[in-house]
Amino acid sequence: MQLTTVEATLIGTAVGALASFSSTLLIQRATLARDRENRIWERRATVYEDALTSVHRGERFRAGVLETGELPEVPAQRGREVEADLVLARLKIYGSRRVVNAHASTVAAMTEWITSVAVWKEQAAQGRTPLRDPAGDPLWAAVLREAARAQKSDLEFVAIVQVEIQTKPEADGAAHPLLSRLTWWRHRP
Repeated sequence: MQLTTVEATLIGTAVGALASFSSTLLIQRATLARDRENRIWERRATVYEDALTSVHRGERFRAGVLETGELPEVPAQRGREVEADLVLARLKIYGSRRVVNAHASTVAAMTEWITSVAVWKEQAAQGRTPLRDPAGDPLWAAVLREAARAQKSDLEFVAIVQVEIQTKPEADGAAHPLLSRLTWWRHRP
């Protein structure tokens, strides 16, 4: 059986239309997936910025207490607790497990440090004068140890966030540098 010219033309047109429709559909799906991925990365970057800001604020707070031995007045403490809860919730949504765990370690270390400061300050209620001398006051030595531990935890958190922002985890678990992908994208032929 032979095809007529009209039949061949119709079949060719149908195949061409199907190929065109399929490629348009695939391109649209890829574009939507890339846009969704970009939105997630933007949200992740925003929450990482907020978490890093919180860590930096904690570092300044610790430095001030270690320098003066006094806890500063924090009038809007309730607002900071809500802010911290919001950052933690957004980290759990957009952050990787490594970042969430590192953030939990940072919060735990800061909590331990604040507890040691409270114990050190409580000496005054018991009639002893709190000294900011690790040799003369073992509770101040504990404050300094906990401060160093909190600082180390903060630095680890920052390092993990930096690695995560600069790399993109792939489905196979390998991390590929985002910067090299962006450079490739800008300089493609």
